[in-house]
Amino acid sequence: MAGGVAVAVSLGVAPAASAMADALVARSDDRPLHGLDISAYQHVGAPINWRVLARHSVRFVAIKVTEGTYYTNPYYRSDAKEAANAGLAVLPYVFANPGWSGGAATARFAVRAARYRRGSAALPLAVDLENDPYGRGNCYRLGVRRMVAWIAGFIARARKLTGKRPIIYTTDAWWRECTRSTGRFRSDPLWVAAYDTDRPSVPSPWHRWAFWQYASDGFLPGIGRTDLDYYQPVGGFSSLRPAPKRKKVRPKHHRKLKKHRKPKKQHRKLKKHHEPKPKKYPKHTLTSRQ
Repeated sequence: MAGGVAVAVSLGVAPAASAMADALVARSDDRPLHGLDISAYQHVGAPINWRVLARHSVRFVAIKVTEGTYYTNPYYRSDAKEAANAGLAVLPYVFANPGWSGGAATARFAVRAARYRRGSAALPLAVDLENDPYGRGNCYRLGVRRMVAWIAGFIARARKLTGKRPIIYTTDAWWRECTRSTGRFRSDPLWVAAYDTDRPSVPSPWHRWAFWQYASDGFLPGIGRTDLDYYQPVGGFSSLRPAPKRKKVRPKHHRKLKKHRKPKKQHRKLKKHHEPKPKKYPKHTLTSRQ
């Protein structure tokens, strides 16, 4: 990418969507960056080759870490590590299920699963808010007031635990239907999903998107089918940097350790612990969007 023009030719998306996305990006002076978002679905086929993705202009990746409070992506940690080693910025995202667990609990579960480390180089957590995939209605059987309260709980707990404003992923239609375009979260960065358009519809109260998922049927060497995204700087989220690589510190001098006597083993009677009865959670299915 150079001069604010994104090189979408190397990103294997449908020609019409690619051309329309480039039309918008070419008019921007903010130099949008190419990226993608993935889940365990991308591990159904061949292993992901992060080095190849980096060579195809991919600069960031959002990786699903959890869903609700009952599912953790088993590939999250290895994907995050390998993507960072390839020079990509990594964002953990949560697939929300407001009908099953509270917003604060969902945020806490995700932060723990991601082993999130606070700091200036850490990127924020993203929350995926879209139609209920389990068939209980678009808004998870929650009214507008309860849905707004759920989002507020997630945002507040995520900010407290990470020190960053979470990113809200949604569509214009879902946001209007399920929150009535509430203005409570205007300071949180927006990740909008919109396809087959050269100018995504930005839901109120936002004026600009920080991320735009412009294709759900992209194809890239090194990963295959995946969602494709852009990032552009906005107020409150003006940079997207990969995490700095840690340097191994080797001690200059090696000292001989003193011998310590082994303590005598003490045997204690262990208390019996009863495992709680498992709750019934929705059956998790692998989809490219989740």
